[in-house]
Amino acid sequence: MATIITLLPFFFCFFFLPQLAANSCYVSPCAAGGQPIRFPFRLIDQQPPSCGYSTDFDLSCNELKQTIFTLPSSGDFIVESISYTDQFMRINDGDNCTIKRFLDKKFTLLGSPFQFSLDLQEYTFYKCKPQRVPLWWYPISCLSNDNYEVVGVVSRSTSTIPSGFCDVITTAMVPAESFYESTNSGVKLTWNVPDCGSCELSGNVCGETNVNIATSGLSKAAKYGIAVGVLIPGLLSITCCALYVSSQRGQRPERNRGRLHEITTELSGTVFNRHPQVLFIPGLDSLTIASYPKTQLGESLELPNPNDKTCPICLGEYQPKETLRTIPECNHYFHSNCIDEWLGKNPTCPLCRKLPAFCRNPPEVSLVRPHDDYAIY
Repeated sequence: MATIITLLPFFFCFFFLPQLAANSCYVSPCAAGGQPIRFPFRLIDQQPPSCGYSTDFDLSCNELKQTIFTLPSSGDFIVESISYTDQFMRINDGDNCTIKRFLDKKFTLLGSPFQFSLDLQEYTFYKCKPQRVPLWWYPISCLSNDNYEVVGVVSRSTSTIPSGFCDVITTAMVPAESFYESTNSGVKLTWNVPDCGSCELSGNVCGETNVNIATSGLSKAAKYGIAVGVLIPGLLSITCCALYVSSQRGQRPERNRGRLHEITTELSGTVFNRHPQVLFIPGLDSLTIASYPKTQLGESLELPNPNDKTCPICLGEYQPKETLRTIPECNHYFHSNCIDEWLGKNPTCPLCRKLPAFCRNPPEVSLVRPHDDYAIY
């Protein structure tokens, strides 16, 4: 009997605890050092269904150890980054040419809970002779070659296309971010449900600390079964392990304390060095943007620079009575509503990429916490 009692701590510590760990929703990337996958997402081959919010958030790993997201009506995409705090995911085509799916009318979010981060706009796509398009346009490198460049222009601004050098390919509804940023950087998707933003901002991990969200789709009987199946073995294991540790407390105390210190040091180094800290500079606040000078054009269209007659953001020609806003750092001007939206997301000038003076040597720089999974754009 004494032998059985002695073996009980080992039985519970080495049998039940590994079983609980195997069924937990551990943070799991497809590749070492890759994007962590956790609630509301899950890896279908590595994590049980209870770890994700629904099958709409299921991810998988391919043979190249890339994280794959499948849209019901559009097929597979590579997950480039996930921000659990801001609730967005950036995906890209396997050929790094997501924009081509829009041109081929093969990209839709029907049947999924996701939305594009920016509204869709109609763009007209042109095939142009090399070196014949304005510098502020964005040639789509994955569709261009040495013989021509493919560009996309807001359809309402088609009059600005250089005549005789470009031919129309097609029109398509495209998120504006595809042209504000790199045309090969994929597409940003957002979701509203589940709403985990406040939970993540408080330093918690949504789905592990908020049981109402994680188990909202389960019946009362299922929740009770999960509680009994996990809590009781867990309490028994902890109790037995505590008894075993107490029985060993009198044996070699100095050696045990030294080993405990070594283990604690190793674990702390592993946990806090797991994710490198990165810098994050957001767009400008509304008060700063409002402080930039505005000019209303008169009937005579007296522009600050008579040669700059087109807004570089929307590519529309300036008209009388329209309001312009100038960036003081470089004196470049744009439609007021165009540049206001841009500066709310990007602190730099769209043309010369200059930062405001107070951003070049910021007194305080916000650091992304280790548990936040930010991608910097």
